[in-house]
Amino acid sequence: MGEEPPPGGLTIPLVTTHALAISSPPVQGGAGAQLPEPQTQLLWLQGHQETERAGHMPAAPPAPHPTMDPREAGQHGEATDGSQEDVAFNLVILSLTEGLGLGGLLGNGAVLWLLSSNVYRNPFAIYLLDVACADLIFLGCHMVAVVPDLLPGRLDFPGFVQTSLATLRFFCYIVGMSLLGAVSVEQCLAALFPAWHSCHRPRHLTTCVCALTWALCLLLHLLLSGACTQFFGEPSRHLCRALWLAAAALLATLCCTMCGASLLLLLHLERGPQRPPPRGFPALVLLTVLLFLFCGLPFGIYWLSRNLLWHIPHYFYHFSFLMAAVHCAAKPGVYFWLGSAQGRRLPLRLVLQRALGDEAELGAARDTSRRGLVDIAA
Repeated sequence: MGEEPPPGGLTIPLVTTHALAISSPPVQGGAGAQLPEPQTQLLWLQGHQETERAGHMPAAPPAPHPTMDPREAGQHGEATDGSQEDVAFNLVILSLTEGLGLGGLLGNGAVLWLLSSNVYRNPFAIYLLDVACADLIFLGCHMVAVVPDLLPGRLDFPGFVQTSLATLRFFCYIVGMSLLGAVSVEQCLAALFPAWHSCHRPRHLTTCVCALTWALCLLLHLLLSGACTQFFGEPSRHLCRALWLAAAALLATLCCTMCGASLLLLLHLERGPQRPPPRGFPALVLLTVLLFLFCGLPFGIYWLSRNLLWHIPHYFYHFSFLMAAVHCAAKPGVYFWLGSAQGRRLPLRLVLQRALGDEAELGAARDTSRRGLVDIAA
């Protein structure tokens, strides 16, 4: 009856006090326990009244941060060790990729230099010249683009540079794969139909096939850049996915073409009367296709999975980076190994001619060297 309001003119209604009894956490200690401090209680009640006017229930006070359990501390320590192991693993992959890439640049550069004067004498030399050019550009982009991919957060390039490197890298990859499919098909036709290939084959067929391959791959990547990036305007998600599915279908078609042509070529060579081991350019084609299936294909699978959002294992893309460098760096080694003569040291130009199967020119070179030896002896 004669109670005065608390200082400050704040009147606490019965509903608010009841809400305090419900919302506040129970006080341990029974009837003798002390209530919260008056200032803290008044502040909480003011906030409660404001939320009641707004028609919302008050949020529970924030819970204190629990003390970390020893098991959780061990898990955090393991995550730190795992991240350090990942960095060490990435450094190993990066070092191997850069070393193989440097060797591949030197090897493909030597192939380009040696084939530049022999490219019009043998039609298959045009294929090797274009493949070496595509591998050279791919390795140059791959060695730069792989650094921020394997060491994220430590060395980053601008977005335009990363997009350009990624586009050029996949463009050269598709070009090299398409040329490998074309040369395997032509070598299979040359083995199955030798009369047609030597007499009725169009003279500039190889040049036209290589030029058409570069043009179609460039068109595909211009469409991908226009649909999936902001080079030419706003990207279109549906068109981008459709184009990447078309690229996946192209990759599968080229793989099936290479495998089918190589299998037919191998069966034809095995069905011969004397069954000699494959040598010369047929052996080069078979080994190059086999090298692509084991070393070059993982990079294509990774690239399509990345753009089509397919799930792949965490370490698969590290493996694909390394195998892509192995694939491009090992091709010149295959050329020189197949063209080398056992027990003799030949110039690298003659080694490549042996790998290409230029038996007529090699025979002329042998006759010239023999005549020179006879003249010296006389």
